[in-house]
Amino acid sequence: MAADPDRKPHLRRRLAPGCCCCHATSPGGVGVIVLDDVTVWLPGRGTVVNGVSVSLNAGTVTCLVGRRGSGTTMLLRLLAGQLPAGARVRGRALIDGIDVMDLGPDRLAETIQIVDTDLLTWADLPDSDAVEVGPWTRRPLDTWPLDVRAQLAASLTTPDGGNSQRIVVVDHPTSGLTRSQRHDLITRLRELADRGATVLWADHDLDAAWAGADRIVEMAAGSIVSDSPAGSWVPQSLPLPIGRALASLAGHDDSVRASDTLPAIFSDLPRPHRHHEHRTGPVMTVISCRDLGLEGPDLVIHDRESLAIVRAEDIDGTTGIETRHSTDNAVRPESVASRLLRALPWPGRSLSSACLRPSHDLHLVAGTTELASRRRRDLSRGERAWLRVHDHLTTPDPLLLAHADHDLDPVERSLVSESLFDDPARLRIITTRDVEFLVRAVHRVIVIDGHRVIADRSPLALGLAPLTHVGALTGSQHHMTLSDVIDSLDAMEGRTS
Repeated sequence: MAADPDRKPHLRRRLAPGCCCCHATSPGGVGVIVLDDVTVWLPGRGTVVNGVSVSLNAGTVTCLVGRRGSGTTMLLRLLAGQLPAGARVRGRALIDGIDVMDLGPDRLAETIQIVDTDLLTWADLPDSDAVEVGPWTRRPLDTWPLDVRAQLAASLTTPDGGNSQRIVVVDHPTSGLTRSQRHDLITRLRELADRGATVLWADHDLDAAWAGADRIVEMAAGSIVSDSPAGSWVPQSLPLPIGRALASLAGHDDSVRASDTLPAIFSDLPRPHRHHEHRTGPVMTVISCRDLGLEGPDLVIHDRESLAIVRAEDIDGTTGIETRHSTDNAVRPESVASRLLRALPWPGRSLSSACLRPSHDLHLVAGTTELASRRRRDLSRGERAWLRVHDHLTTPDPLLLAHADHDLDPVERSLVSESLFDDPARLRIITTRDVEFLVRAVHRVIVIDGHRVIADRSPLALGLAPLTHVGALTGSQHHMTLSDVIDSLDAMEGRTS
């Protein structure tokens, strides 16, 4: 079951006599998954999944959620036969009553469809007609831009794609997708389940999980800590999804469908009394758009601000933004951001997973010699994401953080956005496709359309508030947080907070 066929992980059966999971079969269908007391151990990391038992039926969408390192990805890799070399497994993982270990790679490929940006192969490219991959085909897949790989992976979930697999395993698909693309992906996962597939999906987007899953299984430190219908899920180690919190305020605690009625309930909320001010610092630099390969007016860059560079289509749905570019003439935000960093009079640096020095950076994060000695290829995706930003946000150098929110768990994403907005130590250039992160983290947004700068304003002046979770679910045209909603309800009802 390991990625290396010559080094299969050891499987020790630990079932109690008479355990019903030993004889699990598919009751009236196919695609039933049974995990019985599954434990996964990895070299250099120890136990990453600890005694997990769960049963999943066909025709359902189940979402695994948890903090970084909770074990969600490892459970998916176990079922897909893609555990790292040297992994050891105890317990049983059954698909329609057959042990995953006994299926073999060919049977697994026929049974399970894997949607994972880290596991894309060249064989996936023919199914990516909706994704522009031409500029990248000469490069290794794992070096493609995050958003291109995310779109490619998401395109593989098309229900009409002719795939015969009855189980769909989807690992953190929403990183790198726009708001509309996330919605389309959730819709396709639901369609796959309605056609009889068993969809097991791991994600850090809690609102997507709340809105799109039938069931949410929360993990922490490798174990299941919560397992309930999505509409009534109460997190144990994570913040409440915004939709779930608003549904509770509206008195719809047990209904995942309540999101459709929320705008009418909260339509009269007053505008919050908040100033969206930021510290710009004493130094300003004027940079010509021509130096960035763009058309438009000169740009004024402050030495202490968080600045986002995005494409117009990445904030689709925004009122007042008209796009006219051709995809053949599009320029990537990361390219513009890199040129901007080089055009500054003071040196800067670009942070990505490729620039990590595990022996140094891991020690900073974990403070342990065990993690500090691990190789970069042994790091989990969440660890790589956290290392891109941890302990670097306070550096006195200007920083380019490409897809700064990528694969951060909800708590880490909140911490990073607050650090970027509240008091950046120097210029921070951000690229992201997540409007929620954009509004919370940056002071100013430069919007490009083709090779033209069409907007240079704050997120609120761009009208991005309706695209945030609170804005979409309350119908508010203003940037509001959950605290603002509660304060407004208290004021309207004459209550005190």
